[in-house]
Order: sequence, then structure tokens, then C-alpha cells
Amino acid sequence: MQDSKALPDLRVLPANLVTPHEDVDPRRVARLAERLLQEGRLKHPPVVAPIPETERFVVLDGANRCLALQKLGAPYLFAQVVHYGQPGLILDTWYHVVSGMELETFEQALQGIDGFRLLPASLEEARQALATGNAAAYIIAGDSVRIVCPRQGCTRDLALLREIVNAYKGRADIFRASNDDWNLQAPYYPQITALVIFPQLQPADILQAARSGEFVPSGITRHLIPNRAINTNFDLQVLLSPGSLEEKQAWLREWLMERMAANAIRYYAESTFTFDE
Repeated sequence: MQDSKALPDLRVLPANLVTPHEDVDPRRVARLAERLLQEGRLKHPPVVAPIPETERFVVLDGANRCLALQKLGAPYLFAQVVHYGQPGLILDTWYHVVSGMELETFEQALQGIDGFRLLPASLEEARQALATGNAAAYIIAGDSVRIVCPRQGCTRDLALLREIVNAYKGRADIFRASNDDWNLQAPYYPQITALVIFPQLQPADILQAARSGEFVPSGITRHLIPNRAINTNFDLQVLLSPGSLEEKQAWLREWLMERMAANAIRYYAESTFTFDE
């Protein structure tokens, strides 16, 4: 621990005070709930941030885990608390690799969405349009690049983005990507259909989505969390068993002290790849 500034802010929180900012996958929630119950441990705590001027928290990472715990009837959640504006906390965007869906079917699904036009463009024009707020998104399919232009002129339209994602969600495999380079992505996904490139959201968008319930599409927000807590293997029964919030928090403090005494907490400053997620 000699290189770390402070332990992560780990808390037990009332489940009814925690809300997601993005759509979730009901099938994944069900699978997670079953796995959590079998394992009896929460490996990685969700990450949440306070919603200003309220007692509530928004889930930045781990919405499916939160809902899986609620599905199991847990009145409390174990989470890491961070704050927008703190050093090192970055909100970035994932892009979608759409794979395993016929291009014609993908195109037909897009045509079934009202409220936008697809305009051909070069890749540089599409990047510029998205960066300047003149496009809601852009779509790459091989050599074809098209800008998504809402007919009403509102580019930050979360409902439209959800409809675009819903056009292929459940009908294609979706992989997350951090760049819009078709030639770089295609070799890794032999059945690639398209790349869908989303705008850079701001913390205010995330907080507003949590307040209003008009969620961001699943799988596009990417929070880089400083001093992330992983491999906690937190005992699920602490969250499921009867008891007050004060009792749960006291248990957590004792658990942290035991982890420290056992020299079981490690801080790694270097960037890391994990191969068992």
C-alpha cells in the first residue's frame, strides 16, 4: 500500500438509493443473479457517484450487478463511491462492433426508425460532424460511412440512440471498441456487419439520465476509475441477511481492518490487461 494515497471509498448503500444511467440487459441480469447466488461472493463492486442535491447515487459501472442483487432481494448494495470532478475519473465512449447480422437485415432495421436521415460522408467529415454536434452518430460498413442526422436538429437525442442500438441488440453480437478504424477491427471479427460510432457524453448527461430515467443505451459509456477496487469477493450474505444499515457498515469496517491486517490489499500503479473476465 506504500504507493497508494488512500483506500477506495467502499460503502454499503441502500439499494433503493442507487439508480442506473443506462439500459440493462434482462438476460444478463438473470444470469448474473444465478451466478452470484451460486458463488456467494461479489467479486467486483459496482462503482457509483453521488447525484448532487439528492441522497441518491448513479451507477457508473456495474448496473447489471446492481439489478442482479436487487433481483435476489438484497436491500443493500456494496459499492465503490467516486465523484465526478475528482482527479483521474474520466468519462469516455465505447463504440459498437455489430457482428453476425446480415447487412441487409441491419439496413432494414435502421430504415424502420423514424426521426433521422443517413447521409453519406467521408470518415473525416463524419468525425468532424460528430465532434461539432452536427451529427448524432455515424455508421461505418466497409467503405461506406454515413452520418446520422436527426430530422429535428437535436443531436444529443438519447431516445434516438437507444432506437439505433435496439435495431441490432438481441439480433447481433455486440462488441465494444475504442476506435473507428474498420481495417483494424475487421480482422478480429470475421462476421462484422458495421461499426456504430457514438458521441462523447458529459457527466451532466449521465446525471440527467439518472434523474429523468431517460437512460443512455447500454454499452456506450466508459468510465475510467482511479484506484478501482477489484477482487473484493465480498460475502453476499452480508447484503442478503436481515440487519440495519449501521450493522452492515460496522461489518464492512471490520472486514476492511481484517484485510489490512492480513496484508491482503495490493495497489498496482501500472496499466493492466486481464484475461479472465
